[in-house]
Amino acid sequence: MAIRMVEYAAEQIPAVKAFNSRMDQAGAGAFRLAETAPDHSRESCDGVSFLHFLAIDGNGEVRGGYFMRLQPLRLRGQVRTVGQFTAPLSEGIIDKRHAAVGPMLISHALKLQPLLFSSGMGGLQQPLPRMMKGLGWHVMEVPFWFRVIRGSRFLRNIGPLRKDALRRLAADTLAFSGIGSLGIAVAQQFRTRASFDRQFHTEPLTEFGPWADDVWNQSQDEYLLSAVRNADYLRFNYPQTAHPYSGIKLLDAGAPVGWVNLLECRPQNKSYFGAMKVAAMIDGVARRPFIPSLVTSAVRTAKENGADMVFSNQTHQDWTEALRNAGFWPGPSNYLLALSKELARCLEPLTEAIPRIHFNRGDGDGRVNLIG
Repeated sequence: MAIRMVEYAAEQIPAVKAFNSRMDQAGAGAFRLAETAPDHSRESCDGVSFLHFLAIDGNGEVRGGYFMRLQPLRLRGQVRTVGQFTAPLSEGIIDKRHAAVGPMLISHALKLQPLLFSSGMGGLQQPLPRMMKGLGWHVMEVPFWFRVIRGSRFLRNIGPLRKDALRRLAADTLAFSGIGSLGIAVAQQFRTRASFDRQFHTEPLTEFGPWADDVWNQSQDEYLLSAVRNADYLRFNYPQTAHPYSGIKLLDAGAPVGWVNLLECRPQNKSYFGAMKVAAMIDGVARRPFIPSLVTSAVRTAKENGADMVFSNQTHQDWTEALRNAGFWPGPSNYLLALSKELARCLEPLTEAIPRIHFNRGDGDGRVNLIG
């Protein structure tokens, strides 16, 4: 039966609810289509707009849908409108008669905006990133870095060390004896190559004012691909700066030169972090000389807030180098960045471009699974 793509409107709500019900009954209801029609009249920041489409068959039944956020990105020195392809859902995952819906959603989005990216997706083994790779997208893991603050809590909770009885016994023994906690602390201290530069000062990040425009203007040339992180966009992307956020502003001779934003995680799936209190360093902007002090400040703030562990997903070489030098460990990443063929073409050669892409958990869907 022919499928057509339509913009989500109020009259489709009953069909959307029926779609969600079928997905729930088949055990595929971890994500759902929104059961309220989108309100496109709501104000946003300059250059950001939203589209929400549904795939409907000849009987008026919803068979899938997706959401697109259009926003300005700085791409090789020019500001371009780029789409974030997000939350695609297809009934094809439970009924092979609708297997064509998934590729149709991507094809429809590309016709509207050839410059597309998608994020998150749960790892390279998931159906969506595999489909994107098959369609010629460039799909990459966003590197995951973590630092342990309280070793015993880490050993008693971290999922990869507790996959079976033998590993759980070993981790619990190391935690109870104190040997594991001491060993982690010594190893991290040995790995640490950077510290806070005392010529700088920090203060809590309570708002993104005109100072954030100055920081972005000073830093933007460091980034080959990045959201336009000016004050207007940052106020839109982070309307809340109080708990569970705890941002830090770095000052040099009294002038702001960078910032970093922390989020206290409340993950939907606790199998990885267990009962730990975890802080995610989700975003930041600064020139290279200031990043090490920002990362060090983030660790200190996470510790003061009682976190057991702090982590960050970062692509840019200056941020990953600062994390490594601050004693962070690399770990397996399930947070992906996918670039459409046209967007990847604009960045060629990719081997040179990827280390200068500034992408982290503050972009795209990065916070969805961290805030419950």
